[in-house]
Amino acid sequence: MSKPMLVPWRLDVPESELQPPVMLACHMVDEAWEMAGPEQAQAFFRAIGNRIARAYPLGELRSNDEIFAAMNAFWAESGWGRAVLRFTEDGLRIVHAALPLTPPEVERGRWRDTVVAVVAGIYDYWLGQLGGSDAIKTRVVATSERSVEFVYGA
Repeated sequence: MSKPMLVPWRLDVPESELQPPVMLACHMVDEAWEMAGPEQAQAFFRAIGNRIARAYPLGELRSNDEIFAAMNAFWAESGWGRAVLRFTEDGLRIVHAALPLTPPEVERGRWRDTVVAVVAGIYDYWLGQLGGSDAIKTRVVATSERSVEFVYGA
């Protein structure tokens, strides 16, 4: 698998000005949601997140600070926001803010659901590689238009 470029394409432009990869991605998102049921589409986009994380593994990190810094470096470089992580009784709580803006012509809720599933898939892979279990999934506990709160734990 080749390593895709991390290019924070601008999404806040009229559809006529979208770069070809962004236009293609927008239509692929719509098609996936229209052809599959909600559970299938979420599983598909979570798998896409997993694929992205495999292309950009965190590497050999020794401390929580190094792990959190590596995650946020990826999010900053890709233009997909930033995360604040903290340990709680129910697991690792992740507040992910500044999610990508909804592109033109994509339904806002559909875009948010897509982005949340992709980000969850990325965390599933990264945290699994750091010693988590395949049985543990990143669970959504709250969302807003540009942020999501996850819990990773049993």
